[in-house]
Amino acid sequence: MWDYINKVFDNYPAEKKVVQKMLKIGISVKILYDEPKLFCESIEIKPNSIARAFHVDRRVIVNMIQKIINDPELFDFFSNLEPMSNFENSGSKMGFGVIEIIPTDASMPGIIAGVMNVLAESGISVRQFIADDPDLVDNPRAIIVTTNTITGDVLNGIKKARGVKAVMLL
Repeated sequence: MWDYINKVFDNYPAEKKVVQKMLKIGISVKILYDEPKLFCESIEIKPNSIARAFHVDRRVIVNMIQKIINDPELFDFFSNLEPMSNFENSGSKMGFGVIEIIPTDASMPGIIAGVMNVLAESGISVRQFIADDPDLVDNPRAIIVTTNTITGDVLNGIKKARGVKAVMLL
């Protein structure tokens, strides 16, 4: 799908930038009362709000929405996007462990498995795992929220996992 999205929006860099942000946040495009609308779950977001937030002209948003609703494949994809909570900044305030993983190469298979294996062997459950898509983010990383805080031994074990460049406690 990402190749298709790139093909459709390659000649429209501002629209492509907005589409990337929509994917990251989970903003969907739906038809309501015969009009295309942007949504964050069931909350409607006005094109002006998106334009201001993403520093583009409102017409960029309107044109992008039109492209999406006029393309059955894009519309099917974007109408099913959902937002997701992210405990990266609030997890530690809830008593969870929060770590950031920087990969050597985000496309390398097995990085997640290696990190999860270290956590499992340490008896630590994962509450949330969020990884950046290398096609959407220049420097992809992963955020792992755990039920327990992370000790130095566990952190060192994660640092030794294949494909891990760096680990940080957040």
